[in-house]
Amino acid sequence: METFEARTELNCSPQTAFDFLIQPANIKAISPPGVGLFFVSAPERLELRSQMTFRVQAFGVAREAVHEVTNFEPSTRYVEEQISGPMKAWVHEHLFESTESGVIVIDRIHFLPPGGVAGLLITKDRILDNLDDGFFYRHEQLAKHLK
Repeated sequence: METFEARTELNCSPQTAFDFLIQPANIKAISPPGVGLFFVSAPERLELRSQMTFRVQAFGVAREAVHEVTNFEPSTRYVEEQISGPMKAWVHEHLFESTESGVIVIDRIHFLPPGGVAGLLITKDRILDNLDDGFFYRHEQLAKHLK
């Protein structure tokens, strides 16, 4: 599997960052506008076994995916895994590490690009570039929301 990781340090508690990021409405608010994130169905707050169905604009095509929360440790970590969608595999770890001045939020994504014809266009390198741009924006917005 391929791995992507992005980190940002915030001046808030791990609990504050965690509580913000387990709300799908907040994820939408900090996502790049060009992604066109739209939740078809999602709970107000994530918990273990929560499922989210959403659409995103990626590589010129709107795609739908369903993710399920498979690990949930309040203020520390939660993991969402694709149970249906365009990738062969997608596991997104959200980690929260306490620091003296706040928290480091770590997004770690393990993935396998799609196969077939889609895999010719949606390559590992294109996915990594897209993730790098998206999480740069997302972490900037997160810092603004959690001042």
